[in-house]
Amino acid sequence: MEGASDGAESASQPYEPWLFQTMLDELSVSELGIGFIYSVLDLLVERYALRDAVVVLVHESFGAQLFRAGGGAISVDMAARLGTVPGVYCEPDIVPLVERDAMRTACQLALSLHLARFSAAHDPLTNIANRRTFDSALQAATVRSARYGWAFTLVLADLDGFKIVNDTMGHAFGDDLLRQFGLAMRRSVRSGDLAARIGGDEFAVILSNADGHDSSGFTDRLRSHLGSARDHVGFTIGTASSPRDSTEPAELFRIADARLYEKKGLNHR
Repeated sequence: MEGASDGAESASQPYEPWLFQTMLDELSVSELGIGFIYSVLDLLVERYALRDAVVVLVHESFGAQLFRAGGGAISVDMAARLGTVPGVYCEPDIVPLVERDAMRTACQLALSLHLARFSAAHDPLTNIANRRTFDSALQAATVRSARYGWAFTLVLADLDGFKIVNDTMGHAFGDDLLRQFGLAMRRSVRSGDLAARIGGDEFAVILSNADGHDSSGFTDRLRSHLGSARDHVGFTIGTASSPRDSTEPAELFRIADARLYEKKGLNHR
């Protein structure tokens, strides 16, 4: 696969605004993001009857990112051959430079917007949903539950003795435990569930289509995924189910929080 050449031979070639139209079409049905990158790559392949096309993008937080037409895998050899120079690489190398440059710029914007939306919705330490995303999801879930009777369970999880571990082992060690717990939560939920970090060592999960007794399966999976982190810190959970317990977000949270603290043998905060 040839790299994006420096030739100015394409500057005089007419540029049809197909990329701009593609962006408008994509924005009419979805947000500008990763899906857009694959869409324009596939259209580029079709437009020029290419055998293959890859766009190399660079982000300050993640370095070089490669996307291949059709969602194809990027082999180690291909990544090494293309390197980290941003650009659109085609096989055969027949796409005008002006179109490749316009496409790279649009794809870079799509990637930046995708990552910005991800950062706004996720906790930076654990990479699971943050409190804002959780609150919105809980509100939406209770509305559906009240309107259609769809059951779900809210699970609150609080780490046991985390402050002591954090104070004695250091904050770096504590942050690593939080990351491990967040990873274990992400691995333990099913498609359609939501795991979130809602405070320092406080986590929450929305289990879709689940009544209260169904939370035991999640808890078992969480324990199994914790691995070595279980040697340093445990956790206590409290649950509340909608519509059985309530269809109000604040009341569901209060009930789950009270049950959690009851298990800890503490007074409800």
